[in-house]
Amino acid sequence: MTRRTSRCASQAGQGLVEMAIVLPVAMLLALGVVEVSYALLHQHILSKISREGANLISRDVTLLDAGTALRNMTTPPVDFDNGSRVIFSVLKKGETLGTANYDRIILYQRYGVGALAVSSILQTAGNGSFGPAPEFQALNSDNDTNLQITNLPPNLDIVRGGLLYVAEVFTDHPVITPLDRFGVTVPSRLHSIAYF
Repeated sequence: MTRRTSRCASQAGQGLVEMAIVLPVAMLLALGVVEVSYALLHQHILSKISREGANLISRDVTLLDAGTALRNMTTPPVDFDNGSRVIFSVLKKGETLGTANYDRIILYQRYGVGALAVSSILQTAGNGSFGPAPEFQALNSDNDTNLQITNLPPNLDIVRGGLLYVAEVFTDHPVITPLDRFGVTVPSRLHSIAYF
């Protein structure tokens, strides 16, 4: 009888050791699935909002009105009063022959809404001058070389005189699981860009 009791105690101890090894790995996997799912959901929402923003400004809606419309239709995780920002950019390919920006893609209009301090990923050669609301149009789009876009993706091109409408949405992404304690980092800021 003592051998049977000893064997049962041994098997129970073995089960505890196995559980102690497997449980942390299972918990890490579960937390990872939750965190990645949460981030993917937020990224999907950002993609929809950026597409809607680019679509809005392509319909001859002023940038100011588009900003107001997006501010009114936001949904979590996007909160333009706290931790989010949308940046509208209208790009144009210069068409006036003999000017400094002829056949160059320039920033024709730009306007941002939201409390988050971020910059557009579309960079210009310098700081151009823009007019007032509601259009925020470049003051000297023919000759101000500071308006030239320096990092447009290579697969995007515009015909001379044509416009490309861009909406970028940024938001802070709070981490909901302690994955960072295990050396797994999830982005704390999400970004989506849409071209129309």
